Parts: sequence; C-alpha cells; structure tokens
Amino acid sequence: MASTPPSAPSSRVPPTVAPSATLDCAGLPEDGLHGGAFAVSRFNFRVPVPPATVLYNSKTGAVLRLSGADAPELADILTSGVVQFGTSAIPQLPIAQLLSGEFLVPAGTDEIHDVRTCFSTARRETPLVVTITTTMKCNLNCYYCYEPRSNDTVHPSRIPDIEEWIRLRLQTRKHRCLHVDWYGGEPMLNLQFLEAASEAIQRICYGEGVQYSASIISNGTVWPDNPGEFVKRNRIREVQISFDGLRENHVQRRRLRRNHELGGGANAFDCAVRLVDQLLDFTRVDIRLNLDCHNKRDLMPFIDFARNRGWFTRKFPGVLQVARLTSYSERSAPMRFSELSISEYEELRDRLRDRKFSDVPIEESEVPDHFPFPRTFVCAALARDSVVFGADCHLYRCGLQVGFRDRAVGYLDNSGWTPHFTDSHWWDTFDPTSIPRCASCSFLPICFGGCPLKHLRNDTSGIDDQCKYWRRNLPRLITSRFGLMPPNDFVYTESDQFR
Repeated sequence: MASTPPSAPSSRVPPTVAPSATLDCAGLPEDGLHGGAFAVSRFNFRVPVPPATVLYNSKTGAVLRLSGADAPELADILTSGVVQFGTSAIPQLPIAQLLSGEFLVPAGTDEIHDVRTCFSTARRETPLVVTITTTMKCNLNCYYCYEPRSNDTVHPSRIPDIEEWIRLRLQTRKHRCLHVDWYGGEPMLNLQFLEAASEAIQRICYGEGVQYSASIISNGTVWPDNPGEFVKRNRIREVQISFDGLRENHVQRRRLRRNHELGGGANAFDCAVRLVDQLLDFTRVDIRLNLDCHNKRDLMPFIDFARNRGWFTRKFPGVLQVARLTSYSERSAPMRFSELSISEYEELRDRLRDRKFSDVPIEESEVPDHFPFPRTFVCAALARDSVVFGADCHLYRCGLQVGFRDRAVGYLDNSGWTPHFTDSHWWDTFDPTSIPRCASCSFLPICFGGCPLKHLRNDTSGIDDQCKYWRRNLPRLITSRFGLMPPNDFVYTESDQFR
C-alpha cells in the first residue's frame, strides 16, 4: 500500500516568503534582540552557505537567504529557542518578511496547537484511498517477503459487499475523489476479480460524480498480452514494478514457486523489463530498485541499463525509487543480517546525487515534492475512511499488516463489514503531537511523526532512523531552493531537532 496518497501535491512554492527572498543583515543593534512582543519560532532552522546563511521554517515552508556582516548573528538568534523581543529592537530589518514566514510569532503562540490542527485537517481531507488485496498468492519466492503465505483469494461474489462499503462512504462523507490501489500477493493472479471489481467501482464513481483513479503494485510477470489496454480500461495512472538489481541478482532472488511457470521459459527479470517497455507509452511507472548488502553494486549499472532502454525519455517517463530492503515483520526477520545500515543507504543515495542524473527522475519517498514543505496530507493508513480490503475477508489499515489477522480492524460476516479488534481505536486516535518525543521535535510539521506503523509496533530503532534521515538531509533539501549545497559535514544535531 502506498504510504503517500497519489493525490499528494507534486509542485509547490513556499506559501509565505518567496524562495529567493534575501535580507541584508548589516547593522544589527549591538545589544541584540530584546523586548517582549514577539518570539522566535521553535521551527526555525539555519544552514550556513558562505558568505550567506539560509533560514527555513518547517511549519510554513518559508525560506530566506540572509546576507550581510550580521547574518550569522541574526540566524543564531532566530534558531536559539523561544526568545522574546520587540520589533523596535531591529529597525533595519524588514520585519514583515520575518513575520509572514512565521520566523517570528506573537509571544505566547501555541505552535504545537497549529501543527495539531494541520494534522487533523490532513486526516480529514486526504482523499479516500481503498486498497484491495485481490489475492495473497504469489508466483515468486522473494527471500525478504514479509507477507504470510496463503491461498486466500477474493471471489467475485464479494464485489457487492465492497461496492456497498465504498458507496456508503462516498454518500455519507461526501468524498469527491476515490483512489483504488490493487495489491497482493501478486494482484494479477486474480485478474477476473480485479477487472470485474474495477468496472463496478468505476460505475459507482460515475453515478456519484466522484473522480476515480487507480494504481497497482506488481512483480510484472503475469500481465495480459496488451497491458496498454488494461491500464486504460481500468484507469490505472501509476504502476509500481520492483527489481532486485540486474538479471543475475533479480532471478536469483525471485525464483518461481512450485507449480508456477512463465511462458516460453522466460525469467522474472525479462518479463518485468518487457512490461516496463510496454507500459511507458500509457502510464507512469515507478521503477522500484530494492537494495541490500548483496546487490548494492547493481545500483549504477541498473540505472545505465534503464537509461539505455530509454525508460526515462518516454511519453510517460519512468520514475526511479531506490528502496532499502528491511524487515517489516518477524516473518522476514532473517533478512536483518543483510540489511543496509542507514549510513550505507544514504551513501548510495549521495552517489546518485553526485552523479547528477539530470535525465533520470529520482523520487525520495520522504520528500515527494523535492522540498521539505509542511505536510498537508497523511499516509493512507491514517486518512479518514481509507482502508485495506484483505483477501482473507478482513479489513486492515496498513498494507504491511495484511494477512496478520490479529492486526485487522474489521471483518466481513453475513451482516456486512463489521468493526473489530483493538487496533481500530489506535489508528483512529493516533496523533503525533500527543507523543512527547514528536511534540518536542522541530521536524514535526514536515514528517507528522513518520510511519505510524513504527509507532504502533514501538519500533524505536525505525523511528530513530527517520529522525536521522531529517538531521542528515534537511540542510540539503532547504538549500536546494537556491541551487546551493550546505558544507559537506553540516548536519543537524539532536539539540537542533528537539527544542
């Protein structure tokens, strides 16, 4: 299940201060800032880019470039914590820009309350996402698979129940758009159900005047002969096809399961490559490259392979997603021995940035807009009414929990879809601003606590990894607005993060 709803914004500009705004900070009063009318925002960050300094606010997304002899001093003051002062203390600065970007806020402002309001609004307004697990069957035997292996498959007779659930939400909640994510196992192994359910749901949306779109996550081995017609018919605007490196590594890791075969003696790699070749004339393809300690050397050669096939210059240019394989459940725990560390993974991503692949769209899942805008959306697991229909007739909130029935939030019985189990309350009430660690974190507006499943599992290591990402990468993301780069060794510390 996609962690970010497909309707998340793809291009924005900071909402309050132009990204190229510059303040000349010469001639600050010697006694600094003082008084009591205003306070420094706890969400301010500074990045030195000699001879200037860039100032950023994570709650508004505003950025300023400070120049002049006193720029470092002002930046230090504005990122030193909640300091109160009066505007008369800085007469030579355009106070309006500092206030509009909320680098300065009225004394006594409850900034956490503002973030809580934004989070609540995002839960309510993030579009309805329905993930449908057509089957838990898969024809491949990936060593890192976190899903419980079963033969659970949704029968077409269940379509009216799914229709009823969707129609009720559309009518009572007044959602104006619906996105369906086809999921598995390998979802194409239950093609009859997928096609029939897709037609039925599209019919509902047409009748209700609701915008419809779909996506699918697939291993790319068992598609219909005409994939272009398939994606058009089912209004699929995004396909994720994953690779485990080049042919040798991919085939070694993705062996066919017993009683499954591919026509003509083909292998999983060649089938997936052929499918990407065909799909790029019809829809967006997210090319997910899964990396661990044993296939990391395939990163650059794989990009060269994809470029040589023209995947990034087609009608719908492919988008590269470099993913770190990790253990999502106890079932995949053995792969912890082959996981890349966060530092190793970040070094690989740095190599990509250093190569400056101007013709290769590379997506960072943490920053879909390529700039750290404050969040206006939540992951689908938190969006109001969004749900995962399991192939076992259970309801889940997160795709990573599908098949683990003790984590379900409902089930299908003779009376319809029935709420169920204690996790339902947890998902409904999750609020990162009520978690002490998150509430004291100045990254909060741009991450909303990160992956909620990590909080449910009390995965402190995973949560810490998310924090490390922002401490290491936020300076680079901030200065990208000016086409600049921070000093190589500049990272934020825990004292910068927690204030």
